[in-house]
Amino acid sequence: MIEDLTEDPRTNINWHRHPRGCPNYRERWPLDTDTRKGEPLYQVYCALNTPPLTADEQAKCLVSHTACWRLKAKAAAKSTPAKDDE
Repeated sequence: MIEDLTEDPRTNINWHRHPRGCPNYRERWPLDTDTRKGEPLYQVYCALNTPPLTADEQAKCLVSHTACWRLKAKAAAKSTPAKDDE
């Protein structure tokens, strides 16, 4: 369904930013959803193209106040020197 976007989720009023979540995370709750037909209850969009793939990842998105948790983790991994096995 995301492939059929005709509006920009970053600026469209139908896509909502979570008040305590990642600034790139958006969600939309369509009114005409038919879950019996397999349609999603809500849709998630990530402006950085790093959308949550699991419920655990979505929980991290919803508590990452200032930046993408994936990018923070990647930056932390780069700044941590590798330990030599001796």
